[in-house]
Amino acid sequence: MKNRHSAIGIVTTATLALAALACAPAEEAPEPVDLEAPLADLTEGWNTITPGGSTTCSDGSPFRFFVRAADPTQLVFYLQGGGGCWNAQTCDPQGNPTYTMTAVEELPAPSTDESGEEPAYGISAFNHPENPFADHSFVFVPYCTGDVHIGDRDAVYEAAATDDAPAREFTIHHRGYTNGRAALDWTYEHFLGPETVFVTGSSAGSIPSPVYARHFAENYPAARVTALGDGAGGYRNLTDSRPHESWGTLAALSHFENMNDVVSENFSFETLYIKAAKAHPDVMFARYDTAEDDVQLQFLRIAGTNVDDGLQPLLDANEADIDAALEGQDNYRSYVAPGELHTIMLNPAFYTYETDGVRVRDWVASLAAGEPVDDVHCGDCTGSPVPEAAEGGEATGP
Repeated sequence: MKNRHSAIGIVTTATLALAALACAPAEEAPEPVDLEAPLADLTEGWNTITPGGSTTCSDGSPFRFFVRAADPTQLVFYLQGGGGCWNAQTCDPQGNPTYTMTAVEELPAPSTDESGEEPAYGISAFNHPENPFADHSFVFVPYCTGDVHIGDRDAVYEAAATDDAPAREFTIHHRGYTNGRAALDWTYEHFLGPETVFVTGSSAGSIPSPVYARHFAENYPAARVTALGDGAGGYRNLTDSRPHESWGTLAALSHFENMNDVVSENFSFETLYIKAAKAHPDVMFARYDTAEDDVQLQFLRIAGTNVDDGLQPLLDANEADIDAALEGQDNYRSYVAPGELHTIMLNPAFYTYETDGVRVRDWVASLAAGEPVDDVHCGDCTGSPVPEAAEGGEATGP
């Protein structure tokens, strides 16, 4: 009888519990998020945002960035290039500065003019019939701090005395990371539910693309995040100049847990890709370069790197370092094209340049769509033909 009463008690308790659940009010479905509401004040075309606060350009002038509101679920975050500086010789505004010192004031309107020609190029040519990002919202982050968007330090440099002037000190505000974080914060507040985020940048904006992709992956865990660096994969053997020390980069990035073991002596731009790819194996990271990029060669010479053998050996060595560090993972790709062309994403050649039968446009479109892509490499790139439409070209976009 004891076992029988226990069984009856269990059945009764379960029945009462089910009855209570049946009588309980059903949980209300969450209110749908209005993705358009935070963007309601933006006008058609590019909108200028001046965040103020601690943001600044290298010379103390205001930092601003630009937003184009389109599909709120599809977002492109673009980091502009513009050189770099890390010592008195390269940073002095009164000398021969090797970087952009102030932020661009406006961007071309995303429409054709009366002649029917595009005022913008590459992925910013929103009326181009093959633009894979034509309907995407854009956040365009200008560059004006000389620190490849990952500096957070005011550096005091001393210009040497000349026959015409005594030695003097000057301050450069390497606050690119401060500026970038302000653009990120604004983006988080106004884009509430992106399904895809494509993080890219050209030249100096290429280097930090994996860093900013990490931020997006952490803030939008449900989104598909992709990062593509454009035109900065050949910088190698920079340990003598160590620009990151002038910029305060390691301190700025120390909040990323797996950056704690990085010190000045073992830091490289490839470290940013390796650490990001290891922290976020669900994010695809990629780089695009040309094998003899003339601008990269110029900056390597300024940094004191021997480039007698050209850029390709440096590119290939850097790619090998990343591949070795990420062995067993499958979230890094590279595209190495022939020629000297510097950057592609804002260049009209984006739609025509191809290597081994693979157009850059198609490779990038598949990458952004989350489709499988292979590495593309021109092999012995010195003997590869340069597509006529891109030969000798320069980026002509904003």
